[in-house]
Amino acid sequence: MHLIELPDEIIHSIFSYVANSPSLIGPSICHILRPLSKQCQQEVDAKRDLWELALYDLTCDYYEFNRCSETQITQPKGELAVSRTYQSSKRARTSQSSSPRRSGRLRPATAKEKYIHHYNLLLSRNESALLDLQELAVHSSQKPLSLKMLKRVVIEYAPIAINRRVRTGGTFLVEIVRARYVQERVILKCIKFLIEQGADPNVPSAEIGLGSTTTIAPVYETSAASGEVGTCLSSTTGRELYPLIIAAARGMSTVVKYLLSVGANTNLRGSSQFRLYSNRRKSVKGVDLTALEFATKMRDSELENGISREDLKGLLKTISSLGD
Repeated sequence: MHLIELPDEIIHSIFSYVANSPSLIGPSICHILRPLSKQCQQEVDAKRDLWELALYDLTCDYYEFNRCSETQITQPKGELAVSRTYQSSKRARTSQSSSPRRSGRLRPATAKEKYIHHYNLLLSRNESALLDLQELAVHSSQKPLSLKMLKRVVIEYAPIAINRRVRTGGTFLVEIVRARYVQERVILKCIKFLIEQGADPNVPSAEIGLGSTTTIAPVYETSAASGEVGTCLSSTTGRELYPLIIAAARGMSTVVKYLLSVGANTNLRGSSQFRLYSNRRKSVKGVDLTALEFATKMRDSELENGISREDLKGLLKTISSLGD
């Protein structure tokens, strides 16, 4: 029996193991099954139940216990639950009241076309949410990042694919760890919140300008006329950089300790450039280094530039945590 002849639920289950996250199940089906043959392409496109299952996946960007089912998705609590419920009902009312009148001649959208439409909306929300977050985390000294502001962004754009890279290469967790104009304890609170929302500490950003080594999984957009899956919407190529490496290089010992406690991999390598605390005009560049190697390199450079023992405490604690 050919894979395409299996029931839709079984095909969906198979691709839930293939895809890194539920929101990538649909693109994985397109990327793997549709190119096999024209007949396979037609059969995949016609599988209504399969695309409806994939559409549901867009509301859940992470697996729990390696599976993502309706009973296993971590539901938002408290303030987030109320706000998301309100926003969902508000969107529903808006879409119902503002729907244009349809001509009887227009062909109704297929299940696959509906999926592509909602998938592109998800990517658009991700781009907008991460842009707002970058403004708070990196560019704003007047209104720096806070847990309250982070929650506002997540609520405003929900649902978002919290573990997906955008076209510029950024991820939510990486942007939080590299936040400026804010204390380490605030960064730690924000990271804990994102982890509780399903963020994966081992998902890297793609650092543009440091050389091209990796490309994220394909992301598909619809062709304007036919609705066919077309060009890649947000593929990003660049050197990988992980939250643990940023925290280690910045000497944020409490952040490093927490990331390790939630499964951050110390063997992953990344590339980036970090300014010295002791001399802001100088920076340290590293290519394909682990978190421990980055922290050690930063410590040596800081000592060469006359950093005080007090200011070096964070890096020393970080190196101790990573070396255990």
